[in-house]
Amino acid sequence: MAHPDAEVVRRAYAALNRRDIEGFVGEFADDAVWHGSGSQVVGGRAIGAMVQQLVQAAEGTLHVELHDVLETDDHVVVLQVTRAERAGRHLADRVVYIFHLRNGKITEAWFNGDPRVQDEFWS
Repeated sequence: MAHPDAEVVRRAYAALNRRDIEGFVGEFADDAVWHGSGSQVVGGRAIGAMVQQLVQAAEGTLHVELHDVLETDDHVVVLQVTRAERAGRHLADRVVYIFHLRNGKITEAWFNGDPRVQDEFWS
């Protein structure tokens, strides 16, 4: 049986892939912090708005494939491939996310992908 924290993270990913931003945001604490790409986003609603912007910038093609979900009592680590298309460009970035959870909500997320691949696609 999967760790309950891993189930929270899996629900967030499923909501993202369904374009259910409210469901995605619902898995985050109100004061959650998202770290990555040299910046940080604070607050579940702000994280949802940032993800919605990425979905729109990717012309609705953003999709995350879970490769593996690893969990302990302290962390949930996700190995994923982020895919999208935009203006004739294709994104296929292997990414690692590290999540902290508290009381059944995601409180922090750290992103580590290939910055060259990300910059080339999003710029």
